[in-house]
Amino acid sequence: MEEVEKNKPALPLLIAMNNDEAGKKTSTTLKEELNKLNVECYEVDINGDKKDANEFLMTSREGLKAKAKEVQQQISQLQRQVVQDYIDQFSTKKYLSEFVNGLGESAKTRSISTGFEKLDEELDGGFYEGLYIVGAISSLGKTTFCLQMADEIAKAGQDVLIFSLEMARNELIAKSLSRLTTQVVNEKKLSQRLAKSTRAITTAKFYENYDMADLEVIDAAITKYEKYAERLFISEGIGEIGVKEVRERVEEHIHITGQVPVVLVDYLQILAPNDPRSTDKQNIDKAVLELKRLSRDYKMTVLAISSFNRENYKMEVSMQAFKESGAIEYSSDVLLGMQLSGVGSSGFNVDEAMKKNPREVELRILKNRNGKTGGKIQLEYFRSSITLRN
Repeated sequence: MEEVEKNKPALPLLIAMNNDEAGKKTSTTLKEELNKLNVECYEVDINGDKKDANEFLMTSREGLKAKAKEVQQQISQLQRQVVQDYIDQFSTKKYLSEFVNGLGESAKTRSISTGFEKLDEELDGGFYEGLYIVGAISSLGKTTFCLQMADEIAKAGQDVLIFSLEMARNELIAKSLSRLTTQVVNEKKLSQRLAKSTRAITTAKFYENYDMADLEVIDAAITKYEKYAERLFISEGIGEIGVKEVRERVEEHIHITGQVPVVLVDYLQILAPNDPRSTDKQNIDKAVLELKRLSRDYKMTVLAISSFNRENYKMEVSMQAFKESGAIEYSSDVLLGMQLSGVGSSGFNVDEAMKKNPREVELRILKNRNGKTGGKIQLEYFRSSITLRN
């Protein structure tokens, strides 16, 4: 064994000890020790019914030669079987039949509409299995945008789990109701003053001045919201929810309801850290990888919001904006960047652009692993509602 450790054999070793207890014990020990060194070896019998090979030779030279040839054939067969076992276990052929059988199921898998026709077109029908990340500067409207998509998905009959790490549940509900008051006003061709902002819905003092028309619009919005609210599941918590809790919540939902939900995480940078001793970048990378794994394990859509640094306020959105975490750029399936229309152009004023009502926003598809990229969608942000801009 010392010699083998110094000079690892280029070919397999054949262990052929005597046909007695000592030989058998030595053979077993040798095989165990050789295996520890990852030396390929085989226990073989070339003795026939004799004590050892020498006795076999003295008795029948031709018998020994025949036995040796038989052993050689057995070893060759074993080696071929090892190769075949490896191929069967690791080659793509093993998974090809599963893939072909799954094509029928894939054909039945329908995309999930985002609620924005133009975005659906750019994404080949909408959301599919995978990790989608929406990034933008602070206060641009990314939460409003993603919440509106979540509402549309729920309205279509799909469960949505929302993990709100910054806003309270009531704030999100108020945002949705605000958007719905605008819908009610537009549908009934009422005065735009009756559409309510989030604050106008949640602040009690405003109600002192509301007349019947104001209250009827709010009631109509609540009625609309009630129709799909049972499909929305909002978990709130600052510093308490990490990717582990997200996965547990998803698994619980699937176990109880039997439905695979769409997941919305708002937002990546304030997920509870996986390891408090790690850097922010390391924790975000870990979170992105785990969200990607979650989407793959349950063949589900995971939508996560990412914030940009202030240095991105005056430049066009690009992949560079996501450099805070390499995992965002490489592990995501689709990257969507939101920006103010006109940003990066000469004389552009961020403050003036943010004050516009409606605010003009552009959504860019920066990465689409299985589809086209480079698409631009013009949007308008008005109160808590986002619409396509012609």
